[in-house]
Amino acid sequence: MVERIIEACARNRFFVFVVIAGLSVWAVFSMRGLALDAIPDLSDTQVIVWTEWMGRGPDLVEDQITYPIVSTLLAAPKVKTVRGYSMFGMSFVYALFEDGTDLYWARSRVLEYMSRISDRLPDGVNPVLGPDATGVGWIYEYALVDEGGTHDLSELRSLQDWFLKYAIESVPGVAEVASVGGFQRQYQVNLDPDRLRAYGLPIASVTGAIRRANNDVGGRVVEMAGREYVVRGLGYLKSVADLEQVVVGDDGRGTPVRLRDIATVQVGPDIRRGVAELNGRGEVVGGIVIMRDKENALDVIEAVKKRIDEEIAPALPEGVRLVTTYDRSDLIRASIDTLKHALIEEAIVVSIVIAIFLLHFRSALVAIITLPIAVLFSFIPMRLFGISSNIMSLGGIAIAIGAMVDASIVLIENAHKKLEHALPHEDRMEVVIRAAKEVGRPIFFSLLLITVSFLPVFTLEGQGGRLFRPLAYTKTASMFFAALLSITLAPALMVMLIKGKISREEDNPISRILIRLYKPFAYVALHNPKTTLLLAAAAVASAVPLGLRLGSEFMPPLNEGSLLYMPTTLPGISIEQARQSLQVQDQIIAGTPEVAMVFGKVGRAETPTDPAPLDMVETTILLKPRDEWRLVDRPRWYSAWAPEPLKKALRPVWPDERRMTWQELSEDLNARLNMPGWTNSLSPPIKTRIDMLTTGIRTPIGIKVYGHDLAEIERVAQKLEGVMRGIPGTRGVFAERSSGGYYLDIRPKRDVIARYGLNVGDVLDVVETALGGMEVTRTVEGRERYSVNVRYPRDFRLSPETVRGLLVPIRTAQGAAGMAMSALGAPADENAMIAALMREAYDYAERVPAVSLLAQGMEGMGGMGASGSSAPAASPAAPTMTDVPAFTLPPLPGGMGAAPLGGMGMNPGGPSGTPAARDGVAMVPLGLLADVDVRTGPPMIKDENGSLVGYVYVDIDTSKRDIGGYVTEAKAVVRDALGATPGIRLEWTGQYELSNAWPNACASSFP
Repeated sequence: MVERIIEACARNRFFVFVVIAGLSVWAVFSMRGLALDAIPDLSDTQVIVWTEWMGRGPDLVEDQITYPIVSTLLAAPKVKTVRGYSMFGMSFVYALFEDGTDLYWARSRVLEYMSRISDRLPDGVNPVLGPDATGVGWIYEYALVDEGGTHDLSELRSLQDWFLKYAIESVPGVAEVASVGGFQRQYQVNLDPDRLRAYGLPIASVTGAIRRANNDVGGRVVEMAGREYVVRGLGYLKSVADLEQVVVGDDGRGTPVRLRDIATVQVGPDIRRGVAELNGRGEVVGGIVIMRDKENALDVIEAVKKRIDEEIAPALPEGVRLVTTYDRSDLIRASIDTLKHALIEEAIVVSIVIAIFLLHFRSALVAIITLPIAVLFSFIPMRLFGISSNIMSLGGIAIAIGAMVDASIVLIENAHKKLEHALPHEDRMEVVIRAAKEVGRPIFFSLLLITVSFLPVFTLEGQGGRLFRPLAYTKTASMFFAALLSITLAPALMVMLIKGKISREEDNPISRILIRLYKPFAYVALHNPKTTLLLAAAAVASAVPLGLRLGSEFMPPLNEGSLLYMPTTLPGISIEQARQSLQVQDQIIAGTPEVAMVFGKVGRAETPTDPAPLDMVETTILLKPRDEWRLVDRPRWYSAWAPEPLKKALRPVWPDERRMTWQELSEDLNARLNMPGWTNSLSPPIKTRIDMLTTGIRTPIGIKVYGHDLAEIERVAQKLEGVMRGIPGTRGVFAERSSGGYYLDIRPKRDVIARYGLNVGDVLDVVETALGGMEVTRTVEGRERYSVNVRYPRDFRLSPETVRGLLVPIRTAQGAAGMAMSALGAPADENAMIAALMREAYDYAERVPAVSLLAQGMEGMGGMGASGSSAPAASPAAPTMTDVPAFTLPPLPGGMGAAPLGGMGMNPGGPSGTPAARDGVAMVPLGLLADVDVRTGPPMIKDENGSLVGYVYVDIDTSKRDIGGYVTEAKAVVRDALGATPGIRLEWTGQYELSNAWPNACASSFP
């Protein structure tokens, strides 16, 4: 069969050339349409479920949102891991699916399972899916810099949120543009509790009035003078002045009470959970472009940059400049160019060697033409299977070139031999065809055998499979096409090109020299076979000790041309302190000579793909070209003794200086950034993000501590931190603190609030709105939207003492008396019971300075100094806290020597016309109704497959220790130091997990 194909192709050259030309055109179009990237996407298929529940602590978010979602998604088909992160006001759930799962199929399954638990989630909570992107989708980052100093951070953030973001998101292939840094504008309504009390207005009525004052409506159409007019009711709030004019009630005499009468309205920043900084010079506003799954990274980046250059940059305000802070296209081009040049150089070298050894250029053309065509054809299956062009896929072609050219060389050399011994009258074409048929079959099947040898690689799973499958595909395809061309195109070219004088091997001077060199060795080996075999066995045996001492790692670090600095500090850090630390770190990094640009981020960007807390920094470091790095001494044989004139003469041949290496640069940066309270981590950006997605660990090695109690998890993790520090090769170790966050806990006293006719919800409503702040509505100002937040002024949130002074509205006199009677279990005189309750409030106020009665306030309410009062009168000279706005408690009930209850409406017979009398509103301090304490708690709760987990991050010096050897030693040390830990399970992960899974997969696949 093979012989017939060879003869048919040799005799029908035109048909062969036409078919090859058609396939070549197809291959060119396939090559031009390939997606380009630096490395294969090693990330798992992931679906992110993001839920915002602002103002809630991590423990509440974990119990109410994260755990129900995680436990539900575990049952979804093809799900292998579900990780949950509960942090302040937000929940992130990452569902990782098995290899080969289609992303959009996975998203539909997640939506299906999420629909089952919608009734189990809190009211108003709306989980959403993250962008349809992979873990390495962050392909381009930028910062907005105001060089003129005329635009503040809030204006730059508005420019990013309402102009740049939408302009870039409309670029094909962009899944999302995340904003980070700056200040989000917010209309802030700071209520005055004194005025609320004076007008008898609860917060609920104020928030309701603001909502109703912000609306546009339609009134269908009306006809006038033969025309149709669309009716519009325009009522959107558009400014501070509009808000101040909102009517929230009246004073009982027909005079409206406006928002400005009871509150201060201003434009301020919304709560911040992330900061961006550039080059250590101060805050900026940044943007992160996230690519959609399966898109061509280079094409998307180029389209984004084109949109920025042609449409966005000319439209930016004067003085505002967009600075690129990370661009993966540089790495993609560098990677592709490196392999492209390697392939071209390899092909040229092979062609030159063939020409030299054959001394017949026309014959060398057979291999020179066949080789690039086989390489070109390999792009056809790459396009069909959706394989991107990257260092691994092109590396497979580079590996195959050596074997691919062998077939042509054997065919040509055999043809030369046959022509050398051919009779003068024999037909040259027949001799060439006979020579090709003679070796064609073994060549074809030998190439197929090499092709089949790579098939076990396709059985690999996980990151190993995703990393090596592109190489296996291209290597297999290249070898297959080389085998096919060896029996089709090569015979046709041989018949056409092998003409003229054919030199004998003995006439080639290079061949003669080489024969003289290897002939003695071959003679000795063939005449002494036993000795030869023993020497070979000894050589193999000598390598065994070295092999046993080899370390292990999953993949050597890729030189990406940039670094990602990810230090971690203890939780509980404030946004301002984090900003200051970030700027100091960036200043240190920017001062390093090899650094071109530093873009720092602390906290999270506005995207579900970034669950970073405030205690974690992600700083992207762009480096200068290697030829601009510092020179370091390299001792030479002459360095210690040669005089300077001799050194100058020897340096051109043996330079005694070299450029700093990547490892030396990392060590230098690590030493410079050795800041108290921070644990360093330096690694390439893409590799780090892949590791974080796959294992949840951002360092080469990590330990996951599973358990059911956060306190026990933290105890074990901290002990591990101390143990790991002493292991040689450890560069840094940090155990996450499960209880390092700070909380101001407000626990209602159920027995007390019952006596005031309240329930727990009444008290917590005040905590949520007055203290925490409530987003009441959003303004519509053209393209821009800003929230309206209602809360008490900052002075009431400075300390636990001021929080205890917050006023909680209680029910009417009749309601309070009824509850008091019920609490006491027997009927009671109404005024006496109310008096007892209010006496309790006054006694509390006397004990707590933050809520002490102010003389002027009491005078305004009728005072407590009346004759016969059993309560001490407030002294005009009573001290006040200058940072706490004054407020007053209701006067004592009648019958106790005080003025009647009219001041707070506790008695209808009070002063005529007061709103308190009309609405029946009275208030007592929060500290009387609840315990207010400062406690520690979890800053972030991590949940993996339904179990609580804590992480220990271990960064090692890979130039001194291999990962496998380090973990082997560390496991033994930890086992001895930790002992038995009931209820706790340890899992070693990070790159170690990946490198450990690789030999097991190979052991079952390659045999």
